[in-house]
Order: sequence, then C-alpha cells, then structure tokens
Amino acid sequence: MSVENSAPQHNFRNYLVPMFLASATLFIFLDTWKLDNLWMPALKALPILCLVMIARLELRGKTLLFTFLALSSSAIGDVLLEMQFPQHFVFGLGAFLIAQLIYALGFLRFAEPPNRRNLIRTLPVVIAALLLAQIILPAAGDLAPAVLAYLLAILAMAVAAAMHKGDATLLFAGAVIFMASDTLIAINKFITPLPLADAAIMLTYYSAQLCILYGIRRAQA
Repeated sequence: MSVENSAPQHNFRNYLVPMFLASATLFIFLDTWKLDNLWMPALKALPILCLVMIARLELRGKTLLFTFLALSSSAIGDVLLEMQFPQHFVFGLGAFLIAQLIYALGFLRFAEPPNRRNLIRTLPVVIAALLLAQIILPAAGDLAPAVLAYLLAILAMAVAAAMHKGDATLLFAGAVIFMASDTLIAINKFITPLPLADAAIMLTYYSAQLCILYGIRRAQA
C-alpha cells in the first residue's frame, strides 16, 4: 500500500474510537431521558457500526469475517429492540443469539485444551449462569424457552472466550461484561425495575463490545 493510500486510512482510524464514544454517550443520554424519535434505533446501532469499521481496519481473514458477522447481527438486534412492534423483544433476542453463537464459533477456533487458567475462568461463569437461570426462567413466562436458548448461547460465548489461547484477559472481560449487561436486562424486564436500568444496560453493553473487539486483536496478536 502506498503512503498516499495509507494516510487517509490512518486518519480515518483515528476518528473511529471518538465516534464510537460520542455516539454511545449521546444515545445513553437521550435514552435515559426517554427520548422517543424515529432515528433513535439508528443512533443506538451507530456505535456498533463504528466497531464494524474498526474491525475492518484491524482484523484479517476469518477472524474479520466472524467479528463482522457478530457485530452486524448485534447492530440488527439493537435496532429491533429499540423499535416498537409485536414480538420485537423476541426478534431482537434472536439477533443477539445469532451474534453470541458467531462469537463463540470464532473464539473456539483458537481454543486451548482445558487447563488451570481457563477452568478458573469458566467455573464462575457457569455457576453464575445456573443461578441466573433459576431466578429468571420461572419469571419469564411464555418467553422462558427463548430466554433459555439465549442464556445458553451467551454462556457458550463466555466459555469460548475463557478458553481462548494467548493474552485473552481483555476478551474474557468483555464476555463477562456482556453477560452482566444481559443480566441487567433480564432482572429489569422479568423481576423488578432497576434504577437507571437503561443507562447501566447500554453502558455495559457498549463497553463489552469494545473490549471484545480489542480483546480479539490482542489475543491473536
């Protein structure tokens, strides 16, 4: 690549993380104030689209493909969950279930055999998922099968992240934060309303996706 072609790309890369942070902050602020506007679903997905562009610049090969598909499915889920139509929660949950499975498959390509490190990471995640299932599923009613399927998908993603070889600490942290975000969603929707739930959910969600993206790059460096 020539210097002339690489310079604009480098400059564009420098703007992507600030764009991610600015758009995420703006959405969280407006969503906390319950702003209802036709363009809010697009604003919600914009930070994830910034991560898609970062992935395009930072990753290569099948790693780029898996990450692109997972982030794209997440962006679709964001839009579906923000829109108001019958069964929008189920459709949004389905999009994120696909995203979690794609992440899991991508991580398992670099899984190392069971060892002390990944077992120490995996066991607390599995225990937490079991406890969450006991609390959430009885309260989920007709949505219990869909919620169980999603819980298994995100557990698979977190376990796959725990087993990723290399320096996967940031990647695993992103997976755990993603689980925390979804736990907040489940408690707020099925158990009891939480104070500032929307802000906490989106803050942890955007943080998780950012950590996963840069965690992938670090683990596979």
